[in-house]
Amino acid sequence: MRNRLCDIASRNGGARKKILFISHDALRTGAPIFLLNFLKWLRNNSKIPFRVLLKNGGELESEFKALAPVNVFNENELFGNRWYRRAALVPGFRAFENRRYSNRLRRELFQDNIGLVYSNTVTNGEVLEFLSDLKCPIITHVHELEYWIHRIGPDNFDLVKKYTDQYIAVSEAVKQNLILNHDIPESKIDTVHGFIHLSAFNKSDDTNHLRRSLNIPQDAFIVGSSGHETWRKGKDLFIQLVLNVDRRYRERPIHFMWIGGSTNGMELYEIEHDIRQAGISDRVHFINHVSNPLDYYREFNVFAMISREDPFPLVNLEVASLGKPIVCFKNAGGTPEFVEDDAGFIVPYLDIAEMADKIILLAKDDELRKKLGRRSLEKVKENYDISVGASKILKIVERFL
Repeated sequence: MRNRLCDIASRNGGARKKILFISHDALRTGAPIFLLNFLKWLRNNSKIPFRVLLKNGGELESEFKALAPVNVFNENELFGNRWYRRAALVPGFRAFENRRYSNRLRRELFQDNIGLVYSNTVTNGEVLEFLSDLKCPIITHVHELEYWIHRIGPDNFDLVKKYTDQYIAVSEAVKQNLILNHDIPESKIDTVHGFIHLSAFNKSDDTNHLRRSLNIPQDAFIVGSSGHETWRKGKDLFIQLVLNVDRRYRERPIHFMWIGGSTNGMELYEIEHDIRQAGISDRVHFINHVSNPLDYYREFNVFAMISREDPFPLVNLEVASLGKPIVCFKNAGGTPEFVEDDAGFIVPYLDIAEMADKIILLAKDDELRKKLGRRSLEKVKENYDISVGASKILKIVERFL
């Protein structure tokens, strides 16, 4: 089977080569959104043909399909059929159908003259092995630091290292992690910071109704944050930050808003338990994943990037594009590379008291807050718009295609 597929690939050598983009899923999270925006830009700014392979599906799947042919690696559409679901109870039937689906997927991809594989995260080791007989260059875009690499497991990353020809690091912090902890040569790593489509973030809508719906006074100072997982994203640290600010500053009403994450289960119970016991329920607002996060970001006065580890989260650029200053931890990923000394404050790692000090300072000094916010927006315009970052990725792609 593999020999026949290699023959197919060689016969297609005269046709125009395509890029196969791989996303680990199609959920509304950072890396898939980043890839989706890049593919929209690529379709409008290049004639390079491409298709998409999703390791798993998700709510953005239809948007990927609007741009290019899409396959899902971990999907056998036959099991959506009632007859097949019943047949799957027969011992060995599901394994047989999965093999048949994999062979069909492999054959379809090999017949499509793929000249470059672009894997959008380090989580796709098994997919890269599945595609290894394509015998074409593989670029891995690394949106992860050590926590996720460790969580996914050494076997996965061994496969990524085995098949990757070039890495794109989303920040200098990511690059240094690859060099220092995984012995990847610096020559094999390009650094391209994350980027956003700025024109989608600079609208000025009236969102006062959000404050009313959440019982937040119109004159309240709002500290915002965002994320999903509890430990890495620091939801527990967010509660500590609320307490530090709340106990030390009462000159104006301050509310705290977290966008994204679970609204049920044990995680939510633990967070709500702390909020209730601390007596701060009326000032803390946890909002689940929403389709209009910008409406909430616009209400922020300052953004607290409280993650313990975050490579280069796009939410930083999103809030910065709305003129919001950022307060973050040193040694917690790539955010300090954006903030520097002119777009907010960088405080020592996990120093909640120092972060609270900076937030109180910004609550007291509107002119300083606006100055830092204006510089945040300027930096996004200068270096982090999609027109800048996507062009850099295209040049890397062209080196290998």
